[in-house]
Amino acid sequence: MPFTVTEGVAWAIFGSLSLILAGRLLLVRETVIDYLANRLLLWSLLALLLYRWSKAGPFAGVVEQFASGCVVLSTTYLLGIARLEGVNEDMGRVRQRERRYCAIPLAFTAAILFAGWSADAEGLPLDIGIGWQGFLLVLATSVPITVNTVLFAIRGIRELRTGSREAVEKLVAFALFAVNLFVWTNQLLSASQILFGRPDMGPYLPRVEWIFTVCIAANGALLALPLAAALGEVAGLDSAGRSRRRLHVLWRDLTEAVPEIVMSPGSDSGSHGRLFRMTVEIRDAILHLGPYLPPTDDGGDGLRGDSGELDRFAHRLALATAARKAGAQPGNPRGAKVLELPAHNFDADLRQLGELSRAWVRVRSSGMPTDEGARPTLSPPPRTGPAGLK
Repeated sequence: MPFTVTEGVAWAIFGSLSLILAGRLLLVRETVIDYLANRLLLWSLLALLLYRWSKAGPFAGVVEQFASGCVVLSTTYLLGIARLEGVNEDMGRVRQRERRYCAIPLAFTAAILFAGWSADAEGLPLDIGIGWQGFLLVLATSVPITVNTVLFAIRGIRELRTGSREAVEKLVAFALFAVNLFVWTNQLLSASQILFGRPDMGPYLPRVEWIFTVCIAANGALLALPLAAALGEVAGLDSAGRSRRRLHVLWRDLTEAVPEIVMSPGSDSGSHGRLFRMTVEIRDAILHLGPYLPPTDDGGDGLRGDSGELDRFAHRLALATAARKAGAQPGNPRGAKVLELPAHNFDADLRQLGELSRAWVRVRSSGMPTDEGARPTLSPPPRTGPAGLK
């Protein structure tokens, strides 16, 4: 079969990978793995670009050999990922290793260029099975690519065997293993072609380009997954962003009444960090508003779970909010001691606050208490049925 990459397909892959790299450089660059993956993608794009330039011109052969060197260099970053000691490893040490690792593919690139120069001087094509130059070409490309991908696969298998992994992480690992298996199959076929003369798969360098293009397109799709997650986080479409939107009205109204509990924006970290900060601020605001809560008939100030109790608590909380904003004196000192949100973990706390937020919206839609009405007294709200307040 002809191992060729059409111009349209090649430029489409180049354009999509360029967008992925640009997005990752803006949004996905926090960890050392992100750094190494972005560098891998950068050298891969350079290889794709050189392959396009190698189709015409007096230096087409040299440009194609440089492209093969970039392919070898890009796989070096797989070795860099495999040798990481942890996601929090010092960046200085990572870059020091990077310089050391990159010296090896540069030497192999020099060997490829030397083989091409020698074959051109003898009037021979640089290809597998043609003179010692063809053997050097295969050696300089196959050995580093095989070593780097095998070590990367071993690290991936070890990571899967130690500790629990999410289904998405396992899927990505299996996809990467399938890509590496595709590369190893080609290496075995190339070795068979050298040793036995078959199967005859055509010229070697165009086949390297074709296989590399397929692999980098697959890897680019996998590298786009973290970018898609980051874009969803920026747009507020992730689970934490959706939760923040559900809590926003409650958070805004409570922090307007108790602005001193609002933390600095720099104290959060990412979408989940902002959600955690929002829940903490809501809880703190409720605690501060406890002394302003109108007392109930039974003297309880806790937050209960059924919708009727939630609506009544939201109404009392609205009265407390209006009273504090109006400057009224606290009339329920017991409220600060008794009031609590009895959640056992963050997820339970988030569900509870989400229910309170829905009750808060219902109270707002029925008419929020005004500051004017809250100033004279903190009388308890009328008790109604589970359907809410009127």
